[in-house]
Amino acid sequence: MPLEFANALIYTVQAGDTLTAIANAHGVSLDALVAANAGIFGDPSLIQPGWELVIPGELGGTRRGAAPAGTGVAAYTVEAGDSLAGLAGRWGTTVESIAELNGITNPSLIFVGQRIRRPGDAAVPHATVAVAAQPEADVRGRLEFVRWPLDVPPAVVTGGYRQDYGNYLHRGIDLGGVPVGTPVFAPAAGIIAVHRPGDGWGNGSFGVNVVIDHPGTPWWSIYAHMLETTRTNGESVAAGDIIGAVGFTGFVVPEGPAGAHLHWQLSAHSGFPQGFEYIANPLDFLAT
Repeated sequence: MPLEFANALIYTVQAGDTLTAIANAHGVSLDALVAANAGIFGDPSLIQPGWELVIPGELGGTRRGAAPAGTGVAAYTVEAGDSLAGLAGRWGTTVESIAELNGITNPSLIFVGQRIRRPGDAAVPHATVAVAAQPEADVRGRLEFVRWPLDVPPAVVTGGYRQDYGNYLHRGIDLGGVPVGTPVFAPAAGIIAVHRPGDGWGNGSFGVNVVIDHPGTPWWSIYAHMLETTRTNGESVAAGDIIGAVGFTGFVVPEGPAGAHLHWQLSAHSGFPQGFEYIANPLDFLAT
């Protein structure tokens, strides 16, 4: 069952935030903040700008920025067979309300293990804290994917961003359901870097992969587990150009052709970052 919080509000994480600073700014304990958001992050030291955290209130108490009495949100973990339409019907709300509260840009894409918030009896205000935030245009406004890296359909999403895989949270989007050798396309223009097992990049776990530097933006996009690519380092590509083919190189489950898929990741770092502070959801950058 999802947890319910009285006097709760939602805070949107800003660049430079830490959980300790957020807890102190809202007059709650760090333990209470972590407990209120259990399952949203695997490592409490790694939070990402744009995440929405539940700030728990004190039962029967008041505090600065608290939501009005009777207002609340519930954290819910998506299960197999769930859809936003089904959840909206169960909760007596609308798909649009759930999507807006959770920053979901495509209501048809939710994933098992994803943590979403159930709208309360009234609108939940967003709190603010005086921290130095990176301008929105620097984070998102200067990159736009004009297409998916695979044709969707027939390809389908098989792994979601921040999906809980037990011992880690997924750092990209997985696309599968298509044959080995299916063309992979560049969703936006950029400059290619090609990596193959043994070159030390990504510890080989991404197999044959292409990284596209998107000049004028802070982003590099990664396309992993390819069968092969004919692209070369420093080559420029336009949106829609073929950059490789779906494969099963690197670490895939199950091993071999049965595990063939494309891993699509977006990083504000030219290397192989682990922290979510360097990673974003590629679907948030798709042109609508």
